[in-house]
Amino acid sequence: MRTNHIMPTKPDEFLYTPDDDIQVHEEGAIELISAPFQSHENGIPEWIKNSSDAYARQNFPEEKRLIVLIFNERNKTEPKSISCLDFVGMSSFDIENYFRKWADPNAAQAGTRGVLLQGGHGNGGKCYMIKMFNLFSQIYTVKRNIGCKYGVRSGSIRFGYIPDHQKGKDFAVKDIKEELNNALISTGCSINNLPKEVIKIVDEIEGFTLVSGFGPKGYENKIPVKQLIRDLKEHPQMLRSIELCKIFIISNGHLENFGKRLSLPDIKPMAGGEKPREYEIPSKLEDPVSGEQISTTADGKFHRGSLILYTSEKSMRYGLKARHAIRFRTYITGDFGYVPIAKLDIQSAYKDHIYGTCNLESLEQFKRNERAELAESPLTRAVEKFISDKIQEYATEFEARDRKKFTQQEKEEVSKMNDALDRWKNKLLKEMTHGLFGPGEGIGDTEKSILPKGVPSRIEISLSHKYAGLGVTFRPTIKFFDSSGKQIRAIPFKIISEDNNVAMADDKLQISTFSYGRTSIWAETLASKLQSNKVPLEVVRIKKIDIFPNLIEVESGTRTKLEAKCLLSNNEMTTDIYLIWAENNKEIAGVSSAGLVYAFSPGETQVMAGDNKCQSSQNATIRVKPSSGIGKGDKKGRGYPRVFISGFDFDPDTGAEVNFSSDSPPIVQRPEDVTRNIWWINSSAPLAKMYLDVSKGYGHQSREWRVYHLERLVEVIIQIMLQHELSENELLPIDQFIMNWGFKASEIQHAALSDLSEFISNGTLPSSD
Repeated sequence: MRTNHIMPTKPDEFLYTPDDDIQVHEEGAIELISAPFQSHENGIPEWIKNSSDAYARQNFPEEKRLIVLIFNERNKTEPKSISCLDFVGMSSFDIENYFRKWADPNAAQAGTRGVLLQGGHGNGGKCYMIKMFNLFSQIYTVKRNIGCKYGVRSGSIRFGYIPDHQKGKDFAVKDIKEELNNALISTGCSINNLPKEVIKIVDEIEGFTLVSGFGPKGYENKIPVKQLIRDLKEHPQMLRSIELCKIFIISNGHLENFGKRLSLPDIKPMAGGEKPREYEIPSKLEDPVSGEQISTTADGKFHRGSLILYTSEKSMRYGLKARHAIRFRTYITGDFGYVPIAKLDIQSAYKDHIYGTCNLESLEQFKRNERAELAESPLTRAVEKFISDKIQEYATEFEARDRKKFTQQEKEEVSKMNDALDRWKNKLLKEMTHGLFGPGEGIGDTEKSILPKGVPSRIEISLSHKYAGLGVTFRPTIKFFDSSGKQIRAIPFKIISEDNNVAMADDKLQISTFSYGRTSIWAETLASKLQSNKVPLEVVRIKKIDIFPNLIEVESGTRTKLEAKCLLSNNEMTTDIYLIWAENNKEIAGVSSAGLVYAFSPGETQVMAGDNKCQSSQNATIRVKPSSGIGKGDKKGRGYPRVFISGFDFDPDTGAEVNFSSDSPPIVQRPEDVTRNIWWINSSAPLAKMYLDVSKGYGHQSREWRVYHLERLVEVIIQIMLQHELSENELLPIDQFIMNWGFKASEIQHAALSDLSEFISNGTLPSSD
């Protein structure tokens, strides 16, 4: 008979009888947690991290923390292998109580807690061993004259002693140096091949651990050692290991990198930002989604945290991408994750010069298996918002310092000059594009063609392809709609990837792929955090690429589509894939990232397709014939784009002052400018800044500024023509447009010299006729 009871209001008031055991599907669970490590680029850092932590647990001095990464494919009769060697060693107790346990958050500590431990969930190294080798993986280790061999066969998740418990566990080792030499035989090395720093201390070592995988997947033909070294130096998970240890590379018995250890380049700070900027994290922060106040100390359980920001004299967007992040850490357990600066909501070009660390114990509970970006939570969102605000605040200081103040007269005269050149630009576009922009002329005509402003209630994102190759860059299609379902003008937004290890979006709204795996892509507005739908993307391993048709004949001024038929590693055949397309003669024809060929002038060129690992087996031949003048089509009513100058002109819709940094491109088009047909000449670009500076002998009335101004306008015209020649469903990076149609610059420059010779020589403005 049921009895009425009072609803419990506290956990300990809820009465139930728990099951005696927990049912877990072992293989399914391990497959799930292994997903982030299904690439050598993500797996090797896990082995190196484990070696680094082994040294930290034993308090080795930094000069003796030596790690050797060994690639071997020198003997065709033996399997290829990848190995990682350190000189700490493991006992059978370590193997059975720490290494063999899955999903143990304390595995890295191995019974200790140290400030320099990188830690994890005890999965990464094992996941790499079971997922990325076709034959087997093993650990060959010795500690204080007791050895163990432990490993796993390809396709299995169950590790064991080699060849059995009796022979592979706790066998006696008389001479550790001799045993190390025996262990190295399978890697194609001997002690004599090791770095000098290792050879010097080999007589002193009390142990070693050699982790090896045989038959690396995807490297059946060749191990791309040079590329892997570059990838490792740029991998966020390698930073701490490179800082703490001396890491050397051996390939086929020879030392790579001229025998030098892997190192991180020094980052010279910006002038005025030489000292780190430290902020104390408040005990409560607001969750930007719910508006609730979130404790950053778990209501006093943890210490208050701090954010430390550093600066870089050079932009970190490309060359220092792995370090261009905020690394999350604690003073006790070390690093446990990071967030790329590019993902944060910061409206300043100076964000490319700022990086740092966030020390906050309460965040560690949200670390993920691969110690990359943290799991989303109210606290994570609140902290990232705090970080964004502080970087924005710091960046604004540099903006204010570098912003040049122009007199009202200078602003009026430069704007007048720009208006005259803009009208000339419209006239030239009309002549060169034969009505591409419609019959109207002048600045006002753009208002007829642009989307209306509005408050977005829905965002749609779409990808033209389901798959992508490795090292490919592309741009998705984004559309904004109001509450009535009408498409409206875009507002500032960013693109987010669920897994930045697989693919990451940059501030140009382009997506670049980095490693094999799956992720989801979506857009999010910067202010209101309105999110679009999520679209899946899978970066796949390609075995073969065939382009068809492999011979086409087209007329100049037309375009046609090529397809790339790709055989994937799972033997699936697909054409639904982003690749890198290239041509060998850009004056004859250009090709877009979707395989769309643009015929420019008569002649013949070759087109190839591929990614960083696989290229098309045969090039396609493009034969361009003279144009018959038929089939161009009519594209009217688009209106003329407008060109403004930052620092002189205000945003025509908001009235806000627009400024960019010296690191922003000379020509800028922000996300909110795209649907408004607006372009900006960046007056803070290095040459622009110099040519506008009277104190340096130039100024806005100088011939140098006029030439520079005109050159930038020519660039805008090229980019405008490229964008309007493309179909509306194919949004490609502007720099790729210029590369594929660069010869057009010569034609436009000839027109400029013909029409604007007086302007160039003495400043006479072109007529408005």
